[in-house]
Amino acid sequence: MKKGLSAILTSIIGLSLVLSGCSSNNSGSSPSASGPASPSSSSTASESAAPAASGGTVTVAQSSEPGNLNPLIYATTSDTNVTHMIFDPLVKPDDKLNIIGGLAKSWDVSEDGLTYTFHLNEGVKWHDGTPFTANDVAFTFSSIASSSYDGGAYSRVQPVVGAEDFHAGKADGVSGIKVVDDNTIAFTLAKPNASFIANLFIGILPEHILKDVSPADWAKNDFNRNPIGTGPFKFAKWETGQYIEVDANPDYFGGAPKLDKVITRFGDANTMLAAFMNNEIDIVPVPADQVAGVKSLGFAEVKAANDLSVYYVGFNLLNGFFKDPNVRKALAYATDKNLIVSSIIGEYGEVSDDLFPNAHWSHNPDVTKYPFDVAKAKQLLEEAGFKLNSGGIYEKDGKELKFTLNVPTGKVEREKTGALLKQQWGAIGVNVEIISLDFSTLVTKLLPTGSDGKQRAVTAEDYDAYILGFGVEVDPDEYRSYFDSAFMPPNGYNFVNYSNPAIDELFDKELSQTNQEERTATFHEIAKTLSDDQPWIPIYGQKTVFASNTKIDGFNPDFRGVSFNAREWSLK
Repeated sequence: MKKGLSAILTSIIGLSLVLSGCSSNNSGSSPSASGPASPSSSSTASESAAPAASGGTVTVAQSSEPGNLNPLIYATTSDTNVTHMIFDPLVKPDDKLNIIGGLAKSWDVSEDGLTYTFHLNEGVKWHDGTPFTANDVAFTFSSIASSSYDGGAYSRVQPVVGAEDFHAGKADGVSGIKVVDDNTIAFTLAKPNASFIANLFIGILPEHILKDVSPADWAKNDFNRNPIGTGPFKFAKWETGQYIEVDANPDYFGGAPKLDKVITRFGDANTMLAAFMNNEIDIVPVPADQVAGVKSLGFAEVKAANDLSVYYVGFNLLNGFFKDPNVRKALAYATDKNLIVSSIIGEYGEVSDDLFPNAHWSHNPDVTKYPFDVAKAKQLLEEAGFKLNSGGIYEKDGKELKFTLNVPTGKVEREKTGALLKQQWGAIGVNVEIISLDFSTLVTKLLPTGSDGKQRAVTAEDYDAYILGFGVEVDPDEYRSYFDSAFMPPNGYNFVNYSNPAIDELFDKELSQTNQEERTATFHEIAKTLSDDQPWIPIYGQKTVFASNTKIDGFNPDFRGVSFNAREWSLK
């Protein structure tokens, strides 16, 4: 049954407080995502095997088609909803943000906190029958560090000794990655790193299939549409524009799935919801304004998942207008967040002033806030040198304050937010043009490629502004790839081209902090600085609401994604 909003928030906030106060000194416990493992700690948190498969098929809907099925190439939620079923990571988060074993059954950390030795599950096989070994793990993380890799995950391996030299083309490999034997691998860091364990949460790739393919060519490799993993489901079929089918892996080391297969369909929200109502789809995301109608269906169960996310407007800071922080702040003051939440999302949303999710331990409640204030917004524009022209639009140096706002289709609340922003910003004299486009097309603007097909730097011409959501997977260091100046494309996700030496230093600082209270305080500094600069305007946090057919047992969506526990689903 669905909990009320206040109950969910109270539970999650309480959990965050508990985690931030946890000690990682307990022998045999898993290191927590809220803090690094202490020296010599060990994890033994492999999941127990599932009962025998009961059979049947479950069809899940999502709004966007995946771009590719290689988890190391700029993975989006549309991608990971499928790849989580196909690929296993070395470690992963549980539903309480603790890091537990995936392909690794346990690990040890040296006394100096620099060397992590992972003991892998034995008897694991790739879907083509090839044995999985520590060489696959070494291959995956060495590839991420390669100078030819441009898939956005380099920051995960950067702390390892030798990764920076390999990435710069100064070495032939990563000296800090050592294969001890087929079932043991060690990573040695240059210095203690608070997020290292959490950042290993990414799918492991098969060396025997990709070893002769340069990471520079991964994006156009056939593997992206015919993946081989070690996960609980095997890739079966991809009908472009329609669906992806995965079949149960009966030999999965953690126990065979209970279902025979899972089908992921893609289409616009209304079409998918109608298909659910017609019993053609078993699990579907539900727009907030449709929840009441879905609840009235006799065969539907509604569940709200707090995905620890913030929906925001991001700016291309290479744009002449957005280089000026006063323009960004003016737009923040001109955004009536309370109206957006109350009129579009209702009980499943809440206003966000911080870029870190309200229910996460990294959230700073004391960031600089921009309450709705039209007069203040106009004042800031005028201080920036803009004047109203005869058409009621602000202009500067003969150029009207006009820009395009890219709004990806498929999520009704986001589309309605774009329309309201156009109206609200237009009311202060800003000319906004909405560009509606599918999510994968927006990704090509934010992460552009050159004529050679490789990722390139973003330019002022690629886009002006966009609306998206960002959710914390495990550790808030994930924000580093979006705001640290070293991670502008093609080296990461800093496609807004934000550069602030103070932020770079703060991200370096939090990585070195093993005391959770100190690390939390540093993230609060990061949040305050970002709020002062407003490279993103945070607008709201939203629970993702799903409807599932009551015939399905075990469907429990959370921040890890809709399909993360698909192995446990069964049909009544």
